[in-house]
Amino acid sequence: MVLAQNSAEGSSSARASRGFSRELVLVVCFLCLIVLLGVTAFVSRMYHRRVHSLADHWFEQGETAFKSGDAKKALMDYRNALAFSPSNKMFQFHLALALAADNQLPEARAYLLPLLSDAPGSGEINLALARIAAKQSKMQDAMLYYNGAIYGEWDTQPIEMRWNVRKELCDFLLDSGAIMQAEPALIALADSTPEGDLGKEKTVASMLLKGQLWSRALDEFKAVLQSDRGNPDALQGAGVASFQLGDYARAVSYLSRLPKDQPVDPQVAAMLQTARQIESTNPFLTGLSVNEKAHRAFTALSLAEARAQSCIAHSAQSGAPASASADLSRHLASAQDQERNWSERNLARFPDRVDDAMTLVFRIENSAARLCGDPTGADQAIWIIGHNMGYTQP
Repeated sequence: MVLAQNSAEGSSSARASRGFSRELVLVVCFLCLIVLLGVTAFVSRMYHRRVHSLADHWFEQGETAFKSGDAKKALMDYRNALAFSPSNKMFQFHLALALAADNQLPEARAYLLPLLSDAPGSGEINLALARIAAKQSKMQDAMLYYNGAIYGEWDTQPIEMRWNVRKELCDFLLDSGAIMQAEPALIALADSTPEGDLGKEKTVASMLLKGQLWSRALDEFKAVLQSDRGNPDALQGAGVASFQLGDYARAVSYLSRLPKDQPVDPQVAAMLQTARQIESTNPFLTGLSVNEKAHRAFTALSLAEARAQSCIAHSAQSGAPASASADLSRHLASAQDQERNWSERNLARFPDRVDDAMTLVFRIENSAARLCGDPTGADQAIWIIGHNMGYTQP
């Protein structure tokens, strides 16, 4: 009986011992699993940290190379950065910039288009695509992306960046000879230029002049001169704009104020000379006396007759057929027929004859220009007066 009881107690103790061992094993295994998971997480974090560190390292090297002008080295560094972080959009964007700088335009565009799809309002991405289109002479695409950049989002200095992009668009259009397309862009640039910023006002005025927006250019140059009366660039620009507008007195006023000790553009110097000749030969200026009008008309008629005779003689010497100078010969004959009626004395006595005399002068100058090329000197001044007054008929 006692043996049976002892046997039962031993069996119970053995089972208890075996049960405790299993629980201990489970606890130990669980703790080991936790430790392994912790080690794995730590190793994973260290790995990703190392990968990100390498990606950032290569990107920084690419930035340094790109800013120093070495686009090819920047390309390798940016590609290495992307190898460690292939989905990094900033890395992709900078790689596209380096590709564009290295004239690998299609590949650069291929990187930028998906980025633009994700962020269509990005000013930076639109500007990068605009510059690629400009390099490829794709005007419509360039205008589309430039406008996207102008009205897009900028993280820093948005007003300044939009002004700069407008200017870049205007430069592109003007350099491409697209004067008509440049007009609204130039006006928008002028409207967005802050008052009192002389540097920007001078820049815009010069661009308006290049775009043949004479009146608007004159206004901008006048704004500069209000703050800097002797600014030579503004004086020259205002003089050229005034000349193109047919305001020759104002052109003379501006251009004659250019510094005498500085070289003047030969075209501008010729413009000043022509403006002075126009002012001294035009019989239609207000405030002239009857005698002065008669004198100027008679002088213009004498110059036109001399120009016609010289042109006809030159045409004959060059072997041109007589029909080529028929109109000019006919106008010259008309002037010679009216020689007595259009003497300086009779023009002063009968001022109403001045208009008829000058109409014939303009016809002679136009015919001579078609036959022998544009006139020079005083003849050019008379020719310009006629064109400005609408006397362009043969």
